[in-house]
Amino acid sequence: MKRRILLGVLLIGGLLIGLVNAAGSISTQSCWTPWDHNSDVREWSRDEWVWAGIHGQVLVCDGKFQKVLTDTVWGTATAKGVTVISKGIRKGSDISYAYVTYNRDGKITTAFADIPHYFG
Repeated sequence: MKRRILLGVLLIGGLLIGLVNAAGSISTQSCWTPWDHNSDVREWSRDEWVWAGIHGQVLVCDGKFQKVLTDTVWGTATAKGVTVISKGIRKGSDISYAYVTYNRDGKITTAFADIPHYFG
């Protein structure tokens, strides 16, 4: 009788230890998808300005950036009253950005906005 009880206790103990180890290997990451916004606006007058802006969601797990959710990203890259050299919007899972490279008074400059902020 004592052997059966001892064997039962060992089997149940082994089962409990196995369950605890299995539960520890399950991913318990806490993830969320905050919206991130960024813009770079320069305005010299009502008729002279540039604007690069970007907006979208990012995946953050356990407080660490994982990726940009590219299907949520939209942006703008526009200007008025300056000579635009190039402009565009890139949607990538590692970084997404909008930019406007322009010439104003002989000086070439770029307005740049990215998601997330700490990549730029």
